[in-house]
Amino acid sequence: MPFAVSTPTTIDTDGSQCASVVSGGANYCVIAATDITIDALFRATGKRPLVLIANESIVTTGLISVGSFRGSDQVGAGGDPSACAAGTPPAAGGGGAGGSFLGLGGSGGFGGNGASGGEPGAAVTDVFELRGGCPGQNGGHGGGAVYLIAGERIDVHGGINAAGAGAYGSSGGSFGGYGGGAGGMIGFEAPKITCNSLLLASGGGGGGGSQGAFPGGDGESPSTTTAARGGDGASGGVGGNGSTPSIAARGMAGAPGNTNAGGGGGGGGGAGLIKAPATANLGTMVSPPPTP
Repeated sequence: MPFAVSTPTTIDTDGSQCASVVSGGANYCVIAATDITIDALFRATGKRPLVLIANESIVTTGLISVGSFRGSDQVGAGGDPSACAAGTPPAAGGGGAGGSFLGLGGSGGFGGNGASGGEPGAAVTDVFELRGGCPGQNGGHGGGAVYLIAGERIDVHGGINAAGAGAYGSSGGSFGGYGGGAGGMIGFEAPKITCNSLLLASGGGGGGGSQGAFPGGDGESPSTTTAARGGDGASGGVGGNGSTPSIAARGMAGAPGNTNAGGGGGGGGGAGLIKAPATANLGTMVSPPPTP
C-alpha cells in the first residue's frame, strides 16, 4: 500500500505506527510502502530514528522534521542517544560545552570569576548506525535521524531538518550559558536522488552567560546553511555559534565572562552527518555537505 501525508502529522517513533521489523533493526521506526508522498509537515519524535522505505519512489513537497528546537520538550526522533559522552561539566559560572556528533562541540567559556567552562564529549569518527546528535551540557537537544530508501527514486522538494537545538542563555546571576545541541543525521539510498530544498544537520548556537540582573541571550536553532548564532552575553560571555556548513565542523567556543564575574558563554553544537551516494544531486542548500 502507498503511504501519504497530506495534512501536518506528528508520529512517535516509540509507538505503534512503525512496522514490525524482522531483520535486526529493532532500534529503528520503519515506515514501509509501495510509494511514499509527503505534501505537508511530517514530524517525528521519540527515541528511535525514523526510516522511510518505498519499493518505488519517495516524493516530498512538505518538510520532514526530525530536528530539535529550543523551547520544546520533544526531541527529534533518535536525538540524544545513550551512546553520547558527557564530557567535562563546567564549574559554577562557566559555560556549558556544545554537543558533539561528527563535529566536536564547542567548549564553554570561562566565567569571570575564573571558573572553568565545560569541555565537550568526543566526536564520532566512524558511523555504523543511524543515530542522532548529542545534547549540549545543560542545554539544547541533539538533532534526530532519518534515512530515506527507495527502489527507484527520491525527490525532495520540501526539505529535511535534523538540526540540533539552540541553547538557552542563563536567566540571571553570575551563571554560564548552556551548550547548543549537535546536528543529527540524514541518509539517502536510491538509484536516482534529487533535492532542490534545504537539508540541515547543523549544530545549534550556545546560550549567553549572565551577570546579576542581566540575562544571557538564547542561542539560535539552525534555519539556513549559515551557522546558528550564539546568544548575546550582556555582561556575561557570548555563546558560541553552531557548526558551519563543512564536513565534521565543530561548534564555536563560548566567550569568557567579564572580570566582574559574568558567566561564560555556552559552546555551539557540532555538525551532524548527511550521507548519500556520490551520484545524488542534492543541490547547494545543504549543511553539512554530503558524504558517500
